[in-house]
Amino acid sequence: MSNQHSSSGEKPDRLQFYGEEFVFDKVTGMFFRLNPSGSFMLRALAAGGAPADLPQQLQQRYGLDRATATRDAQLFLNSLAALEPLDRLSHPLRVAS
Repeated sequence: MSNQHSSSGEKPDRLQFYGEEFVFDKVTGMFFRLNPSGSFMLRALAAGGAPADLPQQLQQRYGLDRATATRDAQLFLNSLAALEPLDRLSHPLRVAS
């Protein structure tokens, strides 16, 4: 496994977003289609956000209650885990309650 971190310790941008629906993984060469909330969460993770922060971000952006936001974030993270190339962005997968 090669280390793709730059000398400053930052990860290179591996994802290229196209609008709100599509993302291209530069490492694997795969395209993925997202819904708007999925795009929002993936962008947050790609920018270095913590998975545990996703429920609060969903509450703020979409006006969701805490239980719904937590459930939606966990479902999204579970979906990422099934997509091996993208699951590296979401470790650890548990969202704090």
